[in-house]
Amino acid sequence: MRYVNDDEESYWSRMFRKRLTRRQALRMAALGGAGALSAAYLACRGEGPTATVAPGESPAAGVSSVLADYRSRFHYSKLKDLPGQKEGPKYGGTFRFSHYQGFTGAWDITGPEADALASFAPNHFNGLVTFRQDDFSNVHNLYEVVSDLAQRWETPDQLTVTFRLPQGARFHNVPPVSGREVTSEDVKFSLEVYKQSVAQGPILADVDRIETPDRYTVTVRFARPAAYFLQSLTYPVFLVFAREAYERKEEVFVRQPIGTGPFVLERWDPPNIYSMRKNPQYFRKDPRTGMQLPYVDAIEAPILNLNVTLEEAAFRDGRIHTIWTHTRRAFDQMLATFPDNVGQLTTPPPGFQPYITVKLDKPPLNDQRVRAALQHLIDIDAIVEGILEGMAGPGLAHDFSFFGKEWPWTLEELQAMGANMGYDPQKARQLLSAAGVGRLRIKFMYGIGEPIHAEVYRTVANFWRQGGIEVVQDEVPITEIARFNAAFFGKQWGDVDVMGFSFAGPGMDEDQYCYGPLNSRSPRNFYWVNDPTLDELTERQRRQFDINERRRTVEEIIKRELSQSYRIWLVNIYKMAVRRGFVFNVVDTIHAWHNIGWGSKGNEMVWFSRAP
Repeated sequence: MRYVNDDEESYWSRMFRKRLTRRQALRMAALGGAGALSAAYLACRGEGPTATVAPGESPAAGVSSVLADYRSRFHYSKLKDLPGQKEGPKYGGTFRFSHYQGFTGAWDITGPEADALASFAPNHFNGLVTFRQDDFSNVHNLYEVVSDLAQRWETPDQLTVTFRLPQGARFHNVPPVSGREVTSEDVKFSLEVYKQSVAQGPILADVDRIETPDRYTVTVRFARPAAYFLQSLTYPVFLVFAREAYERKEEVFVRQPIGTGPFVLERWDPPNIYSMRKNPQYFRKDPRTGMQLPYVDAIEAPILNLNVTLEEAAFRDGRIHTIWTHTRRAFDQMLATFPDNVGQLTTPPPGFQPYITVKLDKPPLNDQRVRAALQHLIDIDAIVEGILEGMAGPGLAHDFSFFGKEWPWTLEELQAMGANMGYDPQKARQLLSAAGVGRLRIKFMYGIGEPIHAEVYRTVANFWRQGGIEVVQDEVPITEIARFNAAFFGKQWGDVDVMGFSFAGPGMDEDQYCYGPLNSRSPRNFYWVNDPTLDELTERQRRQFDINERRRTVEEIIKRELSQSYRIWLVNIYKMAVRRGFVFNVVDTIHAWHNIGWGSKGNEMVWFSRAP
């Protein structure tokens, strides 16, 4: 535990002691990125002073030229044409990347840490369906549902989905499951357990019964239409497991992930290594090439816990093959370490962004005017330009791609929908006065594992102090992940008033951003939201199969949530990643980042064009 007081400040905090005007922020960004647009790289290596606009990439109004340029130069559409693509895929090698200690060590995908396990479990399990994640995918828009464990499925009406399983798909050859064939009974058992789980339960809320007419057929019947169901099944911890492993829960299930997945766990040994070997009896083939998966022989992931210095040194030395860079300057520097490096800039995910959740039932935070005041004291534009070098947009945990958008909402668009997000200290003071609040004291807990998110939270605390609010900061390091997860997922807040949190997903269907966090009856409502209007709207969108009707309802939900300031929105940061030029299919998507994020499923697609 680490408390921060008014006298203890980071570099950025000191910078924000005096009010940072937009002009100052822009000036800082310009100075900090003076060499960022130098012509140095080809295609996704970025060569050329300008770049051809990628498909669907016309910039939104108000987007900086720097961001537009980077999005175009490092757009996913260029990955399919990289040198070496036509000669592959090839087999062999050990894929290495830095990982983090993202959960307490229990592999219970049915438990309260399931969301955290989404970055790990897909290496070892399969779901019924999944999404594409390779260099040939459309990674910026709502996913196309593709087969995983289910070979095919039929939806004869709005109350029925039938899945057909392959013959010969087997669990890992690890006791007590010992490589036996997966059957429809395994799927049924997994779904029945998930119905009682916090993470997966809302996806199954409308299921009436599950039938297994034969060894390879599963039929799900619904009590009510569930428009969200099939897309939601791509949620990366909606995975099939073996009954005999689950029934020995403490001895087996939480200790060893025994699934049907592409890799068999070798070591989970934080803070040292996470390693796995190729599953020799894996059943899946690459849908594009028809070749057997996975391509690599093994994965070794040193647990560097997002330590920027250690990760950058490991990438420079060739000890890891890909790196998540947290700033534009670091992105440029890592691109330059090897001449064949490849960069990708990915549109911000709705499910992972720094934002603040509020103890809504605690006075005076139960007053909408107080929450709106806290939002108005935060200068979003200054954070975007001053800290994030322009590589971000305003935050909101709803899926803009659900509306067919390629770019996140702008601040002006969010304000038009009722967001109290304009920087306006005078209005904030008026709102606090109207609410009868004189001196306001806030205890602010947040994690510091992700370094840029931590700086955003520290900056917010200083903006609030400038507004006359007393702020006590409780910074939680990644090594205390158990305390942080218990506070958030268990609602064990103690004397905490507001909590900075980065996970708002994973959400593979907009329902997981609507019903999940905002319906008072949802087990995924960790946010103290209890609003009859939102209860009705979030239920309504679940029944709407017509996409345009559903979009209109979701827009009503967004407007209601924004106007009430149930959560305090900050920024949504672009993912910047660099990989070695001989590594293919390491690709981030809008909802799932590769290897370290909810896109760990994509590890089965990775291949090398030559030996590392």
